[in-house]
Amino acid sequence: MVRSKHVPYLLGVDLGSGSSRTAVCRRATDQAGWGPPEPVPSDVPPAVRGLLRLCGDDVPVFADDLFITPQALVVEQARKAADLVWEREQEPPERVAVAYPTAWGPARVGLMRAALDDGGLVGVALVTRARAVVERHRASGRPVAPGRVVAVCRIGRASTEVSLVIPHEPGRMELLGAAEADDLGGDDLAAGTPADTRAVLGAVVDLMRRTGRACGVEPADLAAVLLAGGGAMSPLVTAVLAEATAAPVIREDDPRLTVACGAALSIRPASEIPQPHALPVPVVPVPAVEVPVLPTSLVPTMSGPAGPGEIPPRPPLHVTALEVSGR
Repeated sequence: MVRSKHVPYLLGVDLGSGSSRTAVCRRATDQAGWGPPEPVPSDVPPAVRGLLRLCGDDVPVFADDLFITPQALVVEQARKAADLVWEREQEPPERVAVAYPTAWGPARVGLMRAALDDGGLVGVALVTRARAVVERHRASGRPVAPGRVVAVCRIGRASTEVSLVIPHEPGRMELLGAAEADDLGGDDLAAGTPADTRAVLGAVVDLMRRTGRACGVEPADLAAVLLAGGGAMSPLVTAVLAEATAAPVIREDDPRLTVACGAALSIRPASEIPQPHALPVPVVPVPAVEVPVLPTSLVPTMSGPAGPGEIPPRPPLHVTALEVSGR
């Protein structure tokens, strides 16, 4: 459907291993600020499956009869998704935000920024998936416990990401640490029997616990667990994580769209972000679920500790001075 009246909008893009999701926030016509995020169709499959995990590699990939860097291919996927929305809306967005894996360090983020600039997408905002998830739940009126530790668990099609954050006022979040498992995702949850699914979720719980220990956070310290990603659609995911953490586990009706919607929300001007009114979260008794914590070779790659910004600081480099004789 093509809109008959042009309305300024902000565009959020979530690039997954198998598809892309986009959402827009339109300028409110009856009041100041921006309306709620709306998902828009723009599914652009990546040229290479699992492309995001290749970003930062020195070896280029072969696609469309060319050798090209992985981050340049990611930028091209984002461009195609934005072009589809532009064609649908019949005008370009005022701003664009692309969500990236929270566990990325400064080197990968810098390569992505350079690729965006080289591709002519200057000014595109890069936001972590964790921040996008927090912004989406905050804008929906769900409590995100300002000043307390919240776990963000994104279970995508082929990977799982766990982040520990401390939300502050709207638009500001402190990242404690993050880890990503590239061989654990929604495809694994859907592939086997219920017992197999519980075993996979046991590995997700184990990843969350080990990430917490690396940050000095125990499961009992969590104020909430925020879910996102297509793999989070199963009710069993909510039940298992609630059993493991004893914290409220919160997700959208369609968690596949959470990151894209949150990315669009994250680029609203700070002066135009309304203060949300928290809605009560009903406490529903969760049946006991046996969760085997399986031995796993997954080793979290930590990206913290971090300050209140998006990108954790680079670790200090200690260089020992050499004594040169003859001076």
